[in-house]
Amino acid sequence: MPRGELRTLNLPIADELAGRSGIRPRVRPDECAKYAIADEVPKLVFSPRTASEAAKTISLLAHEGASIVIRGAGTKQSRPPAPVGVDAVLDTARCMGVMEYEPADLTVTVAAGTPLADLQAALRLRRQFLPVDPPFAAEATIGGLLSARSAGALRQHYGSPRDQVLGMRVCLSDGSVAFTGAKVVKSVAGYDIAKLFVGAYGTLGFIAEVTLKVAPLPAEQLTVLATIARVEDACACASSIASSALFPMATALLDAGSGSLVRTLVPSGAPAWMLAVRCGGSPAGVRAIADGVTRLFRTAGAQAIEMLDVDRHASAWSDIAELAGGSAHPSQRWLVCKIACLPTEVASICTAAGALPAAAHVVAHPTAGVVFVHIDARDEHPRRAALELERSCSGPHRTVEYLAAPLELCRELRQPLPSGAPLLLARRVKAALDPSGTFDPGRLAGGI
Repeated sequence: MPRGELRTLNLPIADELAGRSGIRPRVRPDECAKYAIADEVPKLVFSPRTASEAAKTISLLAHEGASIVIRGAGTKQSRPPAPVGVDAVLDTARCMGVMEYEPADLTVTVAAGTPLADLQAALRLRRQFLPVDPPFAAEATIGGLLSARSAGALRQHYGSPRDQVLGMRVCLSDGSVAFTGAKVVKSVAGYDIAKLFVGAYGTLGFIAEVTLKVAPLPAEQLTVLATIARVEDACACASSIASSALFPMATALLDAGSGSLVRTLVPSGAPAWMLAVRCGGSPAGVRAIADGVTRLFRTAGAQAIEMLDVDRHASAWSDIAELAGGSAHPSQRWLVCKIACLPTEVASICTAAGALPAAAHVVAHPTAGVVFVHIDARDEHPRRAALELERSCSGPHRTVEYLAAPLELCRELRQPLPSGAPLLLARRVKAALDPSGTFDPGRLAGGI
């Protein structure tokens, strides 16, 4: 059957899905509307509870020639480019729960639809946590944050979410269920295939379960904040802190516009940059780190230095996480761009973003080489500003990615193709894992 002509409720596919799983899929337009992808309402929505149910559903839909979009909490539905029609959505809302937890081994296995907030609450009971701070932290699911490679400033100390993955149980387009990786930290068996699914946006298969490394929760945390006039000086200071023996948990750089959105911070009123450093460890150790960071701030010529107390610290980093393409910049108003580069290039990219022909807010994780630029789509030429940002950020060792956009821009924009991108290899991976092209075809860079 040609893609886009999926049969509906009064024909066999819905009945067969219901018979196989005991759950009737949603097929009425009013039921499916809340699962729209860039305003494209799917013809069918199914919420599997297990890997087995997901595999059976995928097999049947693939046989019908349907394209499938996988949905977690729905926070990435405005990501360009918009799909050309949506046949079916696999919703992970019922595929949730902690499957195994070994506190002594610092590992946990969870279903992909498990909310990150629920997992963190369970881990805190044993003084542990999953060391990630993605945007939309209150809504994000484990599978969603991995599929979107959604990371925050904690990657400086703990690595990206990809580095926390030990193994996965995935459902492929032929209906098979495969386990890849391991459930222990010390394992070198086989290829690390699980990491392919991180950042693939559900285009390779359905992540049903994932085994993750967790970390001990620091006994104490605090934040040292500095206001620095020049972005070059702020980035140089961040580099000095990162190369020192202080080992902070995270560093974030905010322009004046972004800083004004952090509730516990008081903007200086001048067009300066705010550099926030997150410190964690034992009570004595964390104060030693904070003292060392303060000394480096003074050496960098900081205009003002402030230490946030415990309550302000937690609130500040919650808000800072949402500035990295999260809820602080709703897609109805903002075009959200993520630029990955060398840490030494962060200052020049921040400068280029400040020169755009549209108002923009800039947030950077300078030691990780990541910059988030939020372009105000209410300005006259947001698309021109986006294309100018693409041009100014093109080059080796740089990638530009659109994370979200208002509906009209979502339909117009395509994901930029990075310089030297291994497209042939990426297409071979797609062909090997999803030969039928079932999972969200054509929406990654290069039309993959």
